[in-house]
Amino acid sequence: MSKLDRLKHFLRFNLWIVLLDMVAFCLSYLAALYIRMYVNGVWRFGAYYQDYFWSYIPYYIIASVIVFGAFRLYGGMWQYAGLHDLNRIISANLVTVVLHYGISVLVISTLPDASSTRMPIAYYPIGAVIQLLLTTLLRFINRYYQEEKRRFSRKNAINVMVVGTGETSRIVRRQLEDDPNSGARIVCIFSYKAYEPGALINGIPVVGNLEQLTNHIERFKVQRVILADSIMPMSIREKVISTCGVANIEVQNLSGFLRYDNSGLSLRQLMECVDGKVTIFRDGKVTAFDNGEQALMAFPGRNDIKTVSIEDDHFFVELISYKVNPLIVFYITNRPDVALVAEKYGVDRIWIDLETRGKEARQRNMNTVKSHHTVEDIKKIKPLLTKAELMVRVNPWYENSWTEIDQVIEAGADIIMLPYWKTPAEVQLFLSAVKGRCKTSLLLETKEAVECVDQVLKMKGIDEIHIGLNDLHLSYGMSFMFEPLANGLVEELCKKFKTAGIPYGFGGIAKLGDGMLPAEKIIMEHYRLGSTRAILSRSFCDTSKITDIEEIESVFRENMESLREYEISMADMSQEKFVRNKVEVEKAVDEIAERIYQARSAGL
Repeated sequence: MSKLDRLKHFLRFNLWIVLLDMVAFCLSYLAALYIRMYVNGVWRFGAYYQDYFWSYIPYYIIASVIVFGAFRLYGGMWQYAGLHDLNRIISANLVTVVLHYGISVLVISTLPDASSTRMPIAYYPIGAVIQLLLTTLLRFINRYYQEEKRRFSRKNAINVMVVGTGETSRIVRRQLEDDPNSGARIVCIFSYKAYEPGALINGIPVVGNLEQLTNHIERFKVQRVILADSIMPMSIREKVISTCGVANIEVQNLSGFLRYDNSGLSLRQLMECVDGKVTIFRDGKVTAFDNGEQALMAFPGRNDIKTVSIEDDHFFVELISYKVNPLIVFYITNRPDVALVAEKYGVDRIWIDLETRGKEARQRNMNTVKSHHTVEDIKKIKPLLTKAELMVRVNPWYENSWTEIDQVIEAGADIIMLPYWKTPAEVQLFLSAVKGRCKTSLLLETKEAVECVDQVLKMKGIDEIHIGLNDLHLSYGMSFMFEPLANGLVEELCKKFKTAGIPYGFGGIAKLGDGMLPAEKIIMEHYRLGSTRAILSRSFCDTSKITDIEEIESVFRENMESLREYEISMADMSQEKFVRNKVEVEKAVDEIAERIYQARSAGL
């Protein structure tokens, strides 16, 4: 588009609002002058202020148009005006207030026989308020008109109940309200959480009480129910769907499709909702499936979606191709709000830790995580998770392990981890107790486990192994937890796991730039050794020190973004750099271990 064409386009679509603004700039302060100078219906203090006004107002109008243009208040699609636009309008008006005072003083001071150097003080704020109201009204009246037009055009639309009051619900409601072709009219919002009777959201009544759902449907003559809450417990969702089924009401589930977070939409989330054929594109290959279940079997694990299109109930899905596979990371917490934040920013597993037997004794005087979680924590958190898996560490094998494992599986665990095992018999009993009802993970953290690991790796039913460096280094009488990584023990074990075809990981990682041994060096060792799993250590986000959930969210967002960006750089890392890092790790660990040994010997 040429400059002339752009000028014509601007004049055609924006000249009207520029002209209206110019009128508003003038009328606002003229009205302010009359409001200020008329007292009890009588014009006071002389007419010379009116002469002053007309002497400088043309300059002010021109300057204000320039300011509004600088704040991008011309050329906008004002039928979609929102809070960000309002912020710009307010900011521009604040600047013009200063300009108005400066221009008025400057021009009045040049007038011959001026009896004052400025306008009355009250005149300025009165004019500023009127101008703000007028210029805001000019921009939002178009949106108001469009919304009222859509509202009246939906007299024959179907009545919709939206379930949920959070961010997903807001996005769904906005979409239905803005789309002239939606054919839907929101008549009420259902909150399964606590709510204030008589409450309204944007003029729409909010109702609650799951037992009264049928009555609400009848009262508002609901024809469709839309599920719009990404953290709604499964029990609530099933109850709503069941009630609507009895009432013969259509249910549309938009809970999973509108999660606006850094972790994006996963293939599993989408495939669990689709009903029809699926074609998947990845790395230049095209694979067709009859349904979503077949697609998930062919593409297990983590698969993030790049694009989705639908044609006659046939889903065409393009997956993101990663040069490296991101580490599967675990985070220990029994707080539902923290679990949701961790999942939101890409943590793959929420970890409930039930291990208490013997842990205090063997890790006495050590600054390690000693959780006091319960089976009830599993029941609270599991229904909230939509993408992350729930992993539970049970106690080392003992006489009540059968009962404990049954309770954990019944509560909803996706993965059960057996810690501190020492014999193949303990592992076999553990696998027998689980009986394939969920995934199994072995936490290798004893000298005895290392010695019998070859026998254990021959067993069926082991889904993965994790090397626990905290207890392992204690078992060998070492001073620093990363000594098994530096002395070749971890590398030897990883080779055995790889040969057996069992996924594996080791230790934990702090946030980038933190830790006695920097997290960056440990991450490089994970990739060199083929490890695919890592625990996020307490320093990654220490919720014992940070209690505000907004600050916790900020920490997770920043640290997870840094972690994933650093992992991407592994794709371009040469083998020479990995070897050099290995040597640096060995040297750093030796130095740290020596300092710890010397400090303990000195009684420090």
